[in-house]
Amino acid sequence: MSKLISYIAISLDGKIAAKNGDFSWLDEVPNPEQTDYGYSDFIRNIGTTIMGNETYKVVLNIDMPFPYTEQTNYVVTRDKSLTTDENVTFMSGDIPAQIADLKAQSSKDIWLIGGGQVNAICLKAGLLDEIIVHIMPYVLGEGIPIFADEELRNFLTLKSTKTYSSGVVELRYTVNKT
Repeated sequence: MSKLISYIAISLDGKIAAKNGDFSWLDEVPNPEQTDYGYSDFIRNIGTTIMGNETYKVVLNIDMPFPYTEQTNYVVTRDKSLTTDENVTFMSGDIPAQIADLKAQSSKDIWLIGGGQVNAICLKAGLLDEIIVHIMPYVLGEGIPIFADEELRNFLTLKSTKTYSSGVVELRYTVNKT
């Protein structure tokens, strides 16, 4: 069985994007080492991605080709009329059950790209296995939180930390199953 892993960057105040979904603020964070923050190593072990529809729309608006062509990609949406697109399959209905099936069938790990609502659904359903979060030295203010569910409670176990010269801190957690 594969692991469902959130690999994500957040502002110091816990936001993954501005209210309108924009994440260009990430480009404002200095990166003197020109590091990819472990992305190349991470993506090598990923066979599937899952993202929310709003995140998918943001990805489509990036001025570059679709970045996850080597993975099988799913987009979570409430719009049941959406079924497939050139690079993705849309999921609606019982999302936790569908993701549990993907975890059981996949030989490689699954990247939960986000956004906040999909992250919360997966954590609440006990599907999320690991969180790799990069805390950026940036206060965004208003924006989309990493987990968009005020009722959500879960305890995590810290696996490792890494600090970069840019001020970015990587925290790796395993999710305790409740």
